[in-house]
Order: sequence, then structure tokens, then C-alpha cells
Amino acid sequence: MPSDVVFRPATPADAEAYYGRPSGATFRGYVAVKDGEVVGIGGVSYDNGTRVAFSEFKDALRSDRRALVKGVKIVMDIVNQIRGPVYAVADDAEPTSTKLLAKLGWRPTGVVGPHGETLVRG
Repeated sequence: MPSDVVFRPATPADAEAYYGRPSGATFRGYVAVKDGEVVGIGGVSYDNGTRVAFSEFKDALRSDRRALVKGVKIVMDIVNQIRGPVYAVADDAEPTSTKLLAKLGWRPTGVVGPHGETLVRG
């Protein structure tokens, strides 16, 4: 069954719609839209020259495996276009994040923060 989720490039207004406040970070990314609502966001944010891959999604997207796989591919396409290191955090709140990031080629840095372990690619 095809997914009813549409992906498109993210705008600052999309980030504000998703988070409920302005993003505060410069980023390049995409949003997942379902029934007119932004239900997921992902991409690479830029903070003082450090590039950090991110993705977040609401429960409305959690059960749509096709959309989740497509979203991961979109974020990884962005990451693969960047020369040099890109970082990500294997979020402790997402039980499969560590395994998925390892499968996608992310390597541990040995740094663990309040949300989980920091990984690097590139």
C-alpha cells in the first residue's frame, strides 16, 4: 500500500510548525507532510562550522515504514553530499537508532551526551 506522506524541502516556517517555535539553527532538510500537517523533519543543521544530521517524527509517521525508509534515504542523500565530518546522536529515546546509524556507516566518537552517543560519518 503506498504511503500518503509527501516529502518536500523544509522552510523556516515548516520548522516552526513542527517545533512550535522558530528553529534557531541554519539547516538544509526536508519535511514529511501528512494530511497537511508537518509530521517529520530531517536534514543537516550547521552550528559554528559543525554539521549535525538530525531527524525527528511524530507518532502519525511512526507506523508508516515506507515513509520512514524514504525519509532516512533523503537525509542520507544530504549527508553524502557533504565533504568532511557530519555528526549525529544515537538518541536513547529511540531504541533502534544506534543499530540503524551503525548500519548506515556512522561510527562512535566515544562522546556521550544527555540524549545519547555522538557518532560521526565522513
